[in-house]
Amino acid sequence: MAGVLVVGGDRVGEIESLLQNKGFQNVYHVSGRKKSDVKATIPSDTELVLVFINFVSHSLSKNIKKLAKQKHVPIVFCRRSCDAVAIYEPAIS
Repeated sequence: MAGVLVVGGDRVGEIESLLQNKGFQNVYHVSGRKKSDVKATIPSDTELVLVFINFVSHSLSKNIKKLAKQKHVPIVFCRRSCDAVAIYEPAIS
């Protein structure tokens, strides 16, 4: 069961569909709007972390980056759009 953690953005509907078409069965989402989101964790079946840089605070991105390194999970930073996600095809596939 492959999973991807999407950090940032209020709605990820179209991007979620794109990621599921790439083979990710579980798409987890942390909006980054709430203060408690800084304490977000990475689910155990996560194979990729996707961070939308224009929707997260520095402290949240720093925490997610640290957790991804600890779990040896690849992390991609990009803008929130399907085109931006498609650019990172090698990392996502």
